[in-house]
Amino acid sequence: MRVLNCLLALAPVVAAQFIPGGSWGRPMSNPGPYNNCSGTLTQVPTDAVVDTLPNLSPDSQSGWERWDLTIYQSDVFLNLRWLQGDPSSNASVPADGSFEVSARFANGTIFHTRITGEKLTYTNSSPYSISIGQNTLTWDDSQTWYNTTLNLNGLTGSFGTESIMLDKFSPYAGWIIGQLTEGLYSDIPVTRGHTHAGSIQFPSGQEVKLSAQSVLSHMMGEQPVQSLAVNYAIRTFWSIGATFGDTFIYEIIDADYTAFFLARAEVRGAGFERYPIYVGTDSNDLSVKRINHTSTEAQMAGCANTNYVPFTWNYTLPSPVLEQFDSAGGRTTFYAFPRISTAEPFESEYVSYQGGTGIAYIYQTPGATVVDQ
Repeated sequence: MRVLNCLLALAPVVAAQFIPGGSWGRPMSNPGPYNNCSGTLTQVPTDAVVDTLPNLSPDSQSGWERWDLTIYQSDVFLNLRWLQGDPSSNASVPADGSFEVSARFANGTIFHTRITGEKLTYTNSSPYSISIGQNTLTWDDSQTWYNTTLNLNGLTGSFGTESIMLDKFSPYAGWIIGQLTEGLYSDIPVTRGHTHAGSIQFPSGQEVKLSAQSVLSHMMGEQPVQSLAVNYAIRTFWSIGATFGDTFIYEIIDADYTAFFLARAEVRGAGFERYPIYVGTDSNDLSVKRINHTSTEAQMAGCANTNYVPFTWNYTLPSPVLEQFDSAGGRTTFYAFPRISTAEPFESEYVSYQGGTGIAYIYQTPGATVVDQ
């Protein structure tokens, strides 16, 4: 297992370059108020709202940072990426920004368009925003809606992503907030999104109305990603039921370091009661075993809040939906899981759902072994 620096004196120097208000890189003395499976969260944490802003200044001399809004519905898989710098280059300069849209349609057609040479701009007050060119992501203090507007190379769009959960997910390897592994930072501001209230118009004239599952992820490093990690995988699974829905996020890096998030939204009248159940980094509460080459079972230990009944998620790695290659030959592969089998506690009993779905992406450097768990 990887040993990471956990002494306050060894906090990474990148912390000194963060935009004021961001928490990445700061040391933490404990893993948060609900890591003990308390099952309560009365309101969205107010300090989380600024963490989606740049944690690396667009005027920095080096480094890279990206935001990915990944959207999945039956007829289309989409990934929108705002990017400062080049994650795979030693000469990366954040001011060299780009924005891209990648899509795969149900008939197998793949679409990709990109603009480059645009510096990222942002608004550091509510409503907060990041923009590259005329492509903007906006949110306010409530962190309930993340609205997107697009205009590039003949593609336009306007839609909202409703955040179903109250909280974001941020790992804390080495007791450093946001650290996935030494020098590589990430969080997921929208762990369970419903992207709707709008559409995308493609240059061909095709309009796609959106009513989709989605996840918003955010990542940063001051060094090229291939020098920080050989491979990593981030998977987000959602169970769907009449009484409640669970969100399970499982991250693994270089096959030996893990972080996870498990949260629930229970139906309460016309709305939901939302709360996280577990958040952990490098914890024995999560066990993952391979059933065969493509099928995996992940299990979370039970606790008093779930009457000690564990959670079980069974999934099979599907065929890739999209692939992207960076300038050093590193590959990011996107997956959509149309069906996940789960066994989840509700009150004192298991409740099984067959209607789970999920989104995942796996990064690997050239020649690296695929992380298929």
